[in-house]
Amino acid sequence: MKIEGLKPLYSSMKQQNIDRCRFSFQFRKTVFDVLFFIDEKPFQLIFGAKGKNFYFERNVTEGFQINTGFDPKTYSKLCEVLGLKYDPNNPFSPKYLFEEFNNRVPDNISIRNVPTTSQISQYRDIKEEADKIYFWRWTFHDGKKSNVKPKNLDKTRALLGYEAYETCKKRNISSCWSDDPAKENKDSEYMNQIYN
Repeated sequence: MKIEGLKPLYSSMKQQNIDRCRFSFQFRKTVFDVLFFIDEKPFQLIFGAKGKNFYFERNVTEGFQINTGFDPKTYSKLCEVLGLKYDPNNPFSPKYLFEEFNNRVPDNISIRNVPTTSQISQYRDIKEEADKIYFWRWTFHDGKKSNVKPKNLDKTRALLGYEAYETCKKRNISSCWSDDPAKENKDSEYMNQIYN
């Protein structure tokens, strides 16, 4: 299915040099936290049902195409989250969810809509120190005494994006994390220090 509504959002993100955004979408009485990542190939859409401990992802391929199907277990959980009762004469088609989503995608966003690493971590499988989700600082390795570890690179890609991952991999840099929100470093100049 083509999600035409993502086109203007994508354009808005590109104009503002934003790789990842976050917005809300309500279907029936369920509110979804939606993340759209254009720094990954294919693009990623993540839908997290607020307060329901349920989420799913969709690859967004060329032309803003997505697969609307679900495996039986996820479909069943989606129906439960949406408060739907099984009706063999009128089964719920997930296409309705995505059609409604297509009509409600925001046309534009601002820097306020960029998700924090702690917001992203709710929907990503973090292998390295999963409780540490607040970006703190960079560690620059010398290649002799120390090197960046693959699990750290995976965490960097998942929480900070593909560009940060590529730069850290190429320049032997680790992202360092804390479980203390007070240590979170949101200074954009510091975050961009690895690109210089």
